[in-house]
Amino acid sequence: MNIIEVKERTNNLINQLLEVWEDSVKATHTFLSDEEIENIW
Repeated sequence: MNIIEVKERTNNLINQLLEVWEDSVKATHTFLSDEEIENIW
């Protein structure tokens, strides 16, 4: 694994991070509905 320091937050990076977050929440928080997950962010 490589750790990379991000110096510029592009829209593409933000979208990729959001996708990882959403996938993680859906995988680990099965007690939440899709609507509840949408309301978190």
